[in-house]
Amino acid sequence: MPQLALKIARTIALVLLALSPLWPWLRVPIDLHEEVGGKYAMVFAEPHHDILFKGLIVVVLLVVSCLGYRQWRLGIIPKVSPLAIGGWILLLITAILYPALTMQRCAAVSAHASWLQAQNYSLIEPDGDSFNAQEYFYQAWQPEVDVKEVLPRSFSAMPVPFVCSFSDLHLAKLEELAAWLGLSPAFCEFVRRGWFCGLFGSFLLAVSFTRTKSYMEVPTQGKDGRSCPVWLLALSGALAMYVLCLMPIVMAGRELSWAHFATLRGKFSQALEHLETAQVWLPIFAYDTSSICERGWLERKLGVSSPLTKVFSAICEEEEGFSARAAEDYTFLLKTLEPGPARSEAFRGALRLALKDINSGMIDRAAGRLNELCKIDATCIKAYYALQLADLRGLDKDRLERDTAKFETTYNCFQSLERSSLIASAHRRVAELEFDYRDLDKLGDEMRAAIKP
Repeated sequence: MPQLALKIARTIALVLLALSPLWPWLRVPIDLHEEVGGKYAMVFAEPHHDILFKGLIVVVLLVVSCLGYRQWRLGIIPKVSPLAIGGWILLLITAILYPALTMQRCAAVSAHASWLQAQNYSLIEPDGDSFNAQEYFYQAWQPEVDVKEVLPRSFSAMPVPFVCSFSDLHLAKLEELAAWLGLSPAFCEFVRRGWFCGLFGSFLLAVSFTRTKSYMEVPTQGKDGRSCPVWLLALSGALAMYVLCLMPIVMAGRELSWAHFATLRGKFSQALEHLETAQVWLPIFAYDTSSICERGWLERKLGVSSPLTKVFSAICEEEEGFSARAAEDYTFLLKTLEPGPARSEAFRGALRLALKDINSGMIDRAAGRLNELCKIDATCIKAYYALQLADLRGLDKDRLERDTAKFETTYNCFQSLERSSLIASAHRRVAELEFDYRDLDKLGDEMRAAIKP
């Protein structure tokens, strides 16, 4: 019976590892295009190093398989099977190295994933939109509630590394440690089955080919201290890989600390150099609102005109209450800047002002701004949510149907289970207008979609 279980586990492990390179590991929606029949399809972005990790799985699996087959042909019974070693290596790569490198180094993809997750939180959290339901404000028992801004207001793709050495990493920072190692909510939201196949396949391969004295009659090493258990080697490799993945976090935190002290001493040029070095160690940090504002403030102190200084000036105008001037600056920056941290921050600022417009009752102006923002970022679920409310107030059935279809197509790319209630609410809004327009066929379809689990 144990031998049969081992054979089944080994077969499953090899099948999973063979399927892993064929399926995507991480897919983040970045665009939306219309198909025939009024339906929409998503365009996805994947980390550029995915092909490297998939190729690594194929190479390691082929090498250890050839070594194992050669030893079997020669009648050699090794103390540690090459397939077991290969399984542990692949497990460390997929479970530790891939998430960390993806979220730390692939800045554009991981920052967009974190931005989508921030919008998702602003919709599904207890103080978010789905629990307030502005669309039912006309009912006597339901007070009117504003559209919630994206939470938090200061965007952070990854927790700021306020650490200067490995001694600062302790259990009190467990949540931050998980995010720094790549296992953040954004990664879990958009990770796909290819990564899970590699993860579970490598684990099964390592466990099933690790020989034990109970089931395999293999001579064991004496007490001369020369043998080392496989699990101890795997644990040592995991610790070494964790240290390797946390090294950029510690170095970036050290640079941020030096930048802080340089700013206090009035050495703005030196502080800017430290900030740039921190972003070299941790590229994802360049997309944080705090990093953009700090660099913009320092560059303005140094008399440098750059996209970051312009974004910082627009944020200051918004904070001081000059919303019209800030909106013009955000619009200009969105038209002139190339995709990057500055343009992303300008987009978030323009979205905040558009939500303020819809909360102030300026529905037409808000709808116009939101439509322009959706042309820039076709995956902005927060903008689609606000547009649905504007369409419902304006009794524009055709536009509400289009915005709902885009919202549903984008939101279906999320792993969040709470998305079903928001999609159901979107269909409920469409059904209300279908009833007003006496379109009974579409009314039935929308009501069925609203109650579908």
